Amino acid sequence: MAKESGLTLVELLVTIVVLSILLALGVPGLQNFIKSSRLTGQANDLVVALQLARSEAVKRGTGSVVCASANEATCSETDDWTTGWIVFTDIGQDDDLNLDANGDGVQDCINDDCIIRTRGALKKTTLDGGGDDRVGFLPNGLVYNAATITLKLTSDNCKLDQVREISITSRGHTFVRTQDCP
Repeated sequence: MAKESGLTLVELLVTIVVLSILLALGVPGLQNFIKSSRLTGQANDLVVALQLARSEAVKRGTGSVVCASANEATCSETDDWTTGWIVFTDIGQDDDLNLDANGDGVQDCINDDCIIRTRGALKKTTLDGGGDDRVGFLPNGLVYNAATITLKLTSDNCKLDQVREISITSRGHTFVRTQDCP
């Protein structure tokens, strides 16, 4: 009599139960890992934009600004940075922290305010400016206002430590801190 190989119904059910338990334990952890990774990436995008603005201010010898922007072309008058941001030079005698339109329609980046980088809307997170809708850097790398500026990046359905606090000191240094959800 030939012996048949294969799985019995009991072996198959035990395998399915063990696999279900492993998935039930692993999936939430994976989701939290993905959310934390997304949050870290978005915080890094903002830090890079801030560092770029500061280095451009020093390099060009003029002001530069990072501001909240809903259309990647003009600054928003709101402290909700979730819609995105732009980095631009604030050239000229005005130093008004606004992206000024050039009358001749040609943006030469030497005599006119010039957009350096843009970032579109954030997904599945909110970025609150805490009352600040822009960060301006002086030609020496210092921030226009003397107070520390703090922006808070929070994941949707926040769990555990899915908040990043980005602080820009008056000297232009940027720090990111991980915080617990409120």
